[in-house]
Amino acid sequence: MRRREFITLIGCVPVLPVVVRAQQSGKVARVGVLVIGAPVSAKDLVISSELARLGYVEGRNITYEIRAADGDLTRLSALAGDLVSTKPDVLISATTEAGEALARASRDIPIIITVTLDPIAAGLTDSMSRPSRNVTGFTSSSASLAAKRLQLLNELIPGLRKVAYLGAPAGSTYAKLEADVRTAADSLGITVVFVPITTAAGVPDSFEIIDRENVEAAIIGLTLINTRMSGHIVDQCLIRHLPCIHPWSFEVTAGALMSYGPKAIENHAGAARYVDRILRGAKIAELPFEEPAEFTLAVNLRTAHSIKLEIPPPFLARADEVIE
Repeated sequence: MRRREFITLIGCVPVLPVVVRAQQSGKVARVGVLVIGAPVSAKDLVISSELARLGYVEGRNITYEIRAADGDLTRLSALAGDLVSTKPDVLISATTEAGEALARASRDIPIIITVTLDPIAAGLTDSMSRPSRNVTGFTSSSASLAAKRLQLLNELIPGLRKVAYLGAPAGSTYAKLEADVRTAADSLGITVVFVPITTAAGVPDSFEIIDRENVEAAIIGLTLINTRMSGHIVDQCLIRHLPCIHPWSFEVTAGALMSYGPKAIENHAGAARYVDRILRGAKIAELPFEEPAEFTLAVNLRTAHSIKLEIPPPFLARADEVIE
């Protein structure tokens, strides 16, 4: 999946032959979608392709109301309120920020977040196994994931002692992400320099901090802001020959050295499954927040060669994707 596809919920997912089992009652389901990125049509949404696999065909038994913030997070609250006013059967967002906006706009309409970091820290639920509000979804991070990324860098760079963590110091989940990274680093005897990154224009300034601190490698935080700016971040890492690990495999395809993280498409398939169950009468409390089941390690050998880093054969043998 390419960076823009992930951000805007766009995907080139082939629609399999429709299994005509959805909405046998003849009722047309109404789905509201809040997108942080650019405006898109329903046919370009990953979730619509996944729902089509379950028998939901736009114009026949399902309709979509889509609101897009076009990258401006300050618009989310107003857009969420507008979306709720259309009275959809279920609401969908791709990020914690959009999910929070929807949750503020409605305490009754079921909300599904396809990629969230820590719903408890965000105040969206008191329990992962039995959601306590009208929100559920699929997580993309954990303390063990932060530890694994650091461990991979530690294996690749013998004697690693200092790394930079690039993240947007805002939002309800940042404190937990920072704590997870710090705990993992302490266990490995590694010092972490937390580097704020909030805008594309500010990326060079963030890397000036990295230069001053003489870090040996970097971890890119799993946030929407970082994903939107991944191209700028990759460029800065290449200029400095700085080994870096990213969250998503599509970033490796675009030139990043390596990534380790969940398969985003699985979250969308799960969200479609939850939408189907809600439309059939399931309650949010019956749909637990699900954590990633599969993770992908991707390595770009071209980038490794460019930054003069040798990838040991045993390390490569463990990779799920290798770009040569």
